[in-house]
Amino acid sequence: MPLLTQRILRGLKPSVFNAARPPARREHPEKIILGVRSGERPSSKPPVRIYLGTERGQFRAERIFIWSVEKHRDPSRIYEIYLMRDLKGFQRRFWLTGFTNYRFAIPAFANYRGRAIYNDTDQIYLKDPALLFDTPMGEAGFLSINDRDTSVMLIDCARMRESWNAADVRSLNRKALEARARKAGLWGELDGGWNARDSEYDPERSHLVHFTTLHTQPWRPFPDEFVYFDNPTDPLWHELEREADQAGFLPVTARRPSESWLQARAHLPSAEWRDRLGPEAPAPLQASLVVSQLLEHVPDADLPWVLERLFSLSPQLEMRIREPLRHGGGQTRRSLWFWTQQLEATTRLHPQTRWTLFHRSTLGRTRRLIGGPADSGPIQVLTHRKPGHNNQARAIAENLADWSGRELSELPVEISEVSFVLRRMLGLGLPKDLRHAARGGIVVAGGWLPSRLARLMQRQDPNLRLVLSGRKAGRPDWINRLTVQCRHFGLPPHPMRLQTLLPLNAGKSEAADQPDSKPEVRWQDWLEAERRIAVLVGGDSRSHRLDAAEATRLAQAVSRLAAERQAKLLLVTGRRSAPVLNALEQGMAEQDLLYRWQPGDPANPYPLALAHADLLIVTGESESMLADAASSGRVFMIWPTPRRKPGRWQRLSAAVADRAVRPRINRRGSIRPQQGSTYLCARALERGWILPPRQIEQLHEHLIDGGLAVRFGAELPDTVPAAHDELSATVRLAAERLRIGPAAEPRIPNHGLNFNEQRQQHS
Repeated sequence: MPLLTQRILRGLKPSVFNAARPPARREHPEKIILGVRSGERPSSKPPVRIYLGTERGQFRAERIFIWSVEKHRDPSRIYEIYLMRDLKGFQRRFWLTGFTNYRFAIPAFANYRGRAIYNDTDQIYLKDPALLFDTPMGEAGFLSINDRDTSVMLIDCARMRESWNAADVRSLNRKALEARARKAGLWGELDGGWNARDSEYDPERSHLVHFTTLHTQPWRPFPDEFVYFDNPTDPLWHELEREADQAGFLPVTARRPSESWLQARAHLPSAEWRDRLGPEAPAPLQASLVVSQLLEHVPDADLPWVLERLFSLSPQLEMRIREPLRHGGGQTRRSLWFWTQQLEATTRLHPQTRWTLFHRSTLGRTRRLIGGPADSGPIQVLTHRKPGHNNQARAIAENLADWSGRELSELPVEISEVSFVLRRMLGLGLPKDLRHAARGGIVVAGGWLPSRLARLMQRQDPNLRLVLSGRKAGRPDWINRLTVQCRHFGLPPHPMRLQTLLPLNAGKSEAADQPDSKPEVRWQDWLEAERRIAVLVGGDSRSHRLDAAEATRLAQAVSRLAAERQAKLLLVTGRRSAPVLNALEQGMAEQDLLYRWQPGDPANPYPLALAHADLLIVTGESESMLADAASSGRVFMIWPTPRRKPGRWQRLSAAVADRAVRPRINRRGSIRPQQGSTYLCARALERGWILPPRQIEQLHEHLIDGGLAVRFGAELPDTVPAAHDELSATVRLAAERLRIGPAAEPRIPNHGLNFNEQRQQHS
């Protein structure tokens, strides 16, 4: 069971197996004060004390939790937030999180006086925490939503002195400490609105949202331990993060650094750096800035403001980080994932700063990552032998070029899939014609082989930004590599995976890009008919069967429909239709027209059918034809092509995909953490080792529910839908994620927004 295995390894030797959980060195929690805001009359009520269980990997969640308090708090009142992480004296070896038992030591940390709130870091407030802090407690020692869930508590520290004393909370486990408090009759019930877990969120009655399902937390803190899926309350958290970014909110700043900063300053490489990282920001530099032997010594809590200071000093940064072999000497190991997320968070505040990171791991491997705005290089489209993939890549690249004003060129891939695999087995690099293509620019590719070549190009030149499309495009990366894939592919969600309803090749499928200004005489009768019906015929696919019998049945059915409606019928076949051409002809009436597909034929009536048919009918296995029909601006009919009987591999991939998303529920009604076979199946999907079967029928349902299509034989609606166009919106979102286009204005942190200097020394 992977999760249990990871916990055992962390317990045996955390400095090697888990850089996300550094050694416990703190004697007490670190305090952050949200003082009375300027211009407000101080309240006479006591400070609201909040103890927050947190750990290194949760730095994004920690910041947004504090922002949620800042957003909803009483501006006339003082709020004290105590960060409980890496505390000495606790047996953390087999804790599920890095802070599991810290909550029971809160009475001792508070000197057994007054009240305190406990929160996990994976929570956000939707109302003022003071409302919880002031809740009547009666004779209870602590309030929670039930006597076995202590993830949100209001604690009377004096009453809990005996049950949760300083010695026992460091030796007993969570269940034993909760049972002791229950036996003493100290538990009291808390309004459930103060701990709404995931899908329990109700905008009318929820005061706090708790993201309990570890593998659906929106900020994805531990990608090495979980494969993340969407959470129904994702938008709440991401909106809070956008607000915090817009406000330039940082809980710890140069004027209010962490308690560890004074010790860290002794390790700064020079007096010049001590000045640059002093309370007052120095004047910006015009030249690029090289940062070496600095960031390794900066404490976790101070990294956000230190990075923000560096980004504000220079338009171009080069940062060299060498991870220590073990904890000690003022240094602490941090993973490449940790640095990447810190840099991306700072980039949101300073989107105009370009940065390069050289990260040397403890094993001696150096990775180079480049972030910030993209270079102004050209857009290169890699094309291969499959028209559907090529057309989607061209559509994305052309729209991106029109929007960004970049040069656009096409580079056909000359090698085959077999040749590529042989080259990789022999350790050969890129083909000669690709080695220097699109230096520092953007590469757009679709399908398996072009996507793999694009990734090799990026490995050679990290400046490249990649936009990869298609079901087999591979997995995205957190930096500079984005994929565009359809929702019905069933792939795990990812911030750099844009999921669309249909392929983005509308109007370019098959021969849709052929001119129709001078149609052949043989199609003139169809164009001049009072009523026109067109059928777009695909063919056999890996998952669906269009054999001779099915083709004859299709032709007979659409011919009868045309006769009933007194319409002229045109059947347009495609590249995969060759085996059933004779069967289609046998099922047609004498007056019906059939086009036999030929490659590169300028007389192909495909664009005529899209533009002039009063009724479009499309065989349901062709995603490209469905996309073209959806973009035509009229409701069309879907012919349900029969599904093939799945083979062994299809049955295996379906079972893996089902297991990866099937939740396991615990006794409290919450979804269990991803582990065991669920984890292994989800990881197989995430890595692309196994692809879920295409769910074309799910696509049909989305088209029908959206009013874009009906099933064959159903009544057409009277209303005409707007033409379906996802391309522009998807390309704009891709450009935003890859930082292509004009640089945005920096969001300078407003350090005076959240703290009142006169209240800083309050204790």
